[in-house]
Amino acid sequence: MPYAEVSVSQNLINEEEKSIIAEGLTKILLKYEGLVDNSISRSIALLEIKEFDGLYVGGEKDKHDKAVIKVYIFADAINEEIKKKLFSEITKLFISVSDKVKAQNGRNVWCITIPLHEFDFAAGGIPVSLEMTRKLVLS
Repeated sequence: MPYAEVSVSQNLINEEEKSIIAEGLTKILLKYEGLVDNSISRSIALLEIKEFDGLYVGGEKDKHDKAVIKVYIFADAINEEIKKKLFSEITKLFISVSDKVKAQNGRNVWCITIPLHEFDFAAGGIPVSLEMTRKLVLS
C-alpha cells in the first residue's frame, strides 16, 4: 500500500523528469515498506504528482522552486533510522533528475512521513495491515 503525494512547483521538473521520478519513487516506496518489487506490489503502489503555482513560506509567495513529498507508510515499517534513509534516497532521486534541485543540493526537497497505524488504511472496505500487505504481494 505504498502511497506518496508529490507536489512540485510548475517549473521544477518536466514531463520526462516526472516519469523518472515516478519510477524511482515507486521503487523506493516498495523497498521501505519491505515489499518485493513485482506486479502485485506495483498494482497497489500509488503515486500522485501535482504541480502548484505557488508555495507560501512565511506568509509570502516563495520565489524558489520546491518539491514537497508526503509519504504515507505503515508505522511498523519505519523507525528514525529508516526515515533518514528514506528522506536521503528521495532527495538523491530528485537531485539526479532535476538541475534545479541539484543547484540547491536538495534543500528545496521537503519530505514528510505520515505513519499509518495498523488498520488505519482500508481497501474495498477491509482494514489492512503491513503484515497483510506483505503476505498479499508474495502470493
